[in-house]
Amino acid sequence: MLRAFYIFGNNFLILLKNPSGYHLLIYYITMKKIFWFIPAALVLFSSCNHKAVKQGSITYSIEYELPDSLKHYGDYLPKTAIVYFKGDSTVSIQQAGEEATTVITHQPTGIMQVLLRSSAAKYEVDYKKAEQTEILPPVNYSYAATAESKTIAGHKAIKYILTDKTSGLTSEAWFSKEISVIPNYLTTVFDTTYGVPLAFSINQNGITTKTMVKELKFEPVPEGVFTAPAGYKKITPQQFKELPVGN
Repeated sequence: MLRAFYIFGNNFLILLKNPSGYHLLIYYITMKKIFWFIPAALVLFSSCNHKAVKQGSITYSIEYELPDSLKHYGDYLPKTAIVYFKGDSTVSIQQAGEEATTVITHQPTGIMQVLLRSSAAKYEVDYKKAEQTEILPPVNYSYAATAESKTIAGHKAIKYILTDKTSGLTSEAWFSKEISVIPNYLTTVFDTTYGVPLAFSINQNGITTKTMVKELKFEPVPEGVFTAPAGYKKITPQQFKELPVGN
């Protein structure tokens, strides 16, 4: 009512005495309430529907159990990996000396983009979904939960025994349901219904690779991290297979 008084001034009293004027005043107040309510409601609904995009980084440690004939290659293998994730995209980076392998994944398109860098050359290879079996471990696991649990990177994880249905080889993985993170190149072979794999081993071609999360942070990721930098020569998966060893 005070708002109406300040707006109408002396005419406010005249409006109250005149029935039609009084109804006009009530109509004005009602419309003012509606006018202010609509944008406020839109802001409220917008804030409810808007969900923050989950993003951050994961740092892994990597260990290898190599047969004697391959142990001299150990110095050339990456010992750590860092993964950045944001929404439905991830990028994993593994580096050993001047050699680096970067894998960018984007769930909606299913494309897996591999960037290979050495002192001699830089290549970009895009793998469609059907071609990714060439670079992913060809495994189909069965999962058996155990009673063992431990804390990894601040999160409780349950130990599972994994059995490769094809080879019968067994390995282990530790899954946590305390967090939710999109799968990346290192974890895409695992069934996410069991949780986020925080530690796992993979047996392939006589080599056992043990990977464990050392740090997981939810924070803004670097700008442009999901885009291939300039200077990489784009080749097909077939052209990559035909490259001479050492390139």
